[in-house]
Amino acid sequence: MTAARHPAVPKLRRACVAVSLYFAVVWMLIADEYVYSGALLVFGLALLVGARVLRSLWPLLRIEEPATQLEPGAVPPASLQDTIEAHSADPEEPERQRARFLGALGHELRNPLNSVTGFSDMLLGRVDGELNAEQERSVRTIRASAERLLRLVSTVVDRAKLEAGTLRLQQQWVAPDEMISEAIAFVRSRAEDTSVIGGVSEGLPRIFVDRHRTVHSLVSLAVLVIQSSGTDIAMRVAPPRRDQVGKGFVQFDLMATLKDSSTATLAIVERLEQPLSPSDALGLEVAVARNVIEAQGGRIWTEAGTAGSLRVCMTLPTSAH
Repeated sequence: MTAARHPAVPKLRRACVAVSLYFAVVWMLIADEYVYSGALLVFGLALLVGARVLRSLWPLLRIEEPATQLEPGAVPPASLQDTIEAHSADPEEPERQRARFLGALGHELRNPLNSVTGFSDMLLGRVDGELNAEQERSVRTIRASAERLLRLVSTVVDRAKLEAGTLRLQQQWVAPDEMISEAIAFVRSRAEDTSVIGGVSEGLPRIFVDRHRTVHSLVSLAVLVIQSSGTDIAMRVAPPRRDQVGKGFVQFDLMATLKDSSTATLAIVERLEQPLSPSDALGLEVAVARNVIEAQGGRIWTEAGTAGSLRVCMTLPTSAH
């Protein structure tokens, strides 16, 4: 649609000319000298003022022409409003925008947190001199808190990307024993009063995974077991096996002996099946862990053992898929 002038515009123009003539005639009646030249000047000035007034009113006097009748079979041109509505109708666009926003926010948060952990490592490495026992304990607490915030920021960003379908896994070949060692170190920093031991079979094949996110998933599952059971845990990697279709996989086991087997088992199973909670950061971590493991061709489940023991199992394929 194009803009057209308002029907009242010609009437306003005629009114301006009439008013200009009126002032010119009045000048001729009251002036004693310069009658004609003065009247002409007044007429010109009145027309100029009227034109300026009409020009200032022009945005208010424009109207939209009705759409022209299209020929049969013709495609109507898309208007700007139609384009906006078409983009707004995409249900995934808000999720992508949210993921981009959280990704940018996560980047801004990671920089200062990485600085905190970096300087903490320098202090613990005695770069600036010796630390007494109290100072070392404080620096380790600062570093552990910064690490936890980094993991939480990464979890929130990954969750948003998963919902938007934009998460890109950085997969590489990794040795399972390296992942277990790294995961145990993180778990010990989050559960200092709990014993965490690890065991790895010999001759394990490498697995094709996103190392950072997979280690984070192991840590989240281990912390879930520790918080639910209140006991020490063992993390081990079983010998490789093959599934029903012949694909090889490695199984990670998190084992704990439960004080109250029925209650603790139910709590862990419920958290694994329905991990999200509005005010539960660990629930968010577990939800993302399940999604990340399944995206890499693995799965997570629980098994009840003897004497009140519980095992949380996680498998990952030994080949790219």
